[in-house]
Amino acid sequence: MSKSIGERFEKISRLYHFTSAKAAFSIIESGKLRFSKSFRLNDLIESNRVVFDHMLHGGDTCRNDKDAFAEDEMRRYQVISFAQDRDYQGRQFLGFDLHTMWGLYADKGYGVCLVFDKEKLDLKDADWAGNVRYSDIIPQDFEFKSKSRLGLKNEIWRRREEIFFNKRKEWEYEQEFRVIRRVSEEMNMEYLNISDSLCCAIVCKDYSVVGMESMFDSDLFRDLHYSFRRLPILTYEYDIDGYSLFEEFMNPIWTEQCGFM
Repeated sequence: MSKSIGERFEKISRLYHFTSAKAAFSIIESGKLRFSKSFRLNDLIESNRVVFDHMLHGGDTCRNDKDAFAEDEMRRYQVISFAQDRDYQGRQFLGFDLHTMWGLYADKGYGVCLVFDKEKLDLKDADWAGNVRYSDIIPQDFEFKSKSRLGLKNEIWRRREEIFFNKRKEWEYEQEFRVIRRVSEEMNMEYLNISDSLCCAIVCKDYSVVGMESMFDSDLFRDLHYSFRRLPILTYEYDIDGYSLFEEFMNPIWTEQCGFM
């Protein structure tokens, strides 16, 4: 007997990507998720990485070739960020239940949360994936031992966890699982194939819904359902018991009070 959507959803190791409705349609249709350039990320520290080797070694205030090579190399790394589930101090924080992520990245709740099976991510051999760690203080500047381009390339790769997987504690709400990829040219457009790992989409709000109508009656749900018939569409809605996750109208698979049903 095949498992229901709810049973499959509960059992998989889930990753979440919050985005606008327009972007969600493009991602689902193409089967690709675009990498972001590291110097265009929201985190100011990540978008302004600098090397101060000349100052650390008593040089003048002019930048040298080594600094420029290192910064150029770091800008060749691109990033895809997912939210994930997290257990903390005896409490579980589920990725689809993060209201900050809905508000900041999914068009104030009018966008879409795409859900992926972590075990089915189609990573290239040179990709690197892992959890982001959060600390009170994160350095924005780096010192490198190598002097040649090749040496700096290898050193930055060896220190990839230190450089690309540490953020300030204020970003902890994102519960981020990150994939990085080094590209040959920093302006290259890189994509992750998600055609096999995408398992469902979750919708929360839509301007077509009036009063206490369900999201199953929304234009957004219907458009997603008819455009991508093989992709399960879940709704994340507020009712008298708080927020719940539905696979069918009045049939929740998860509630804030009871967890997974």
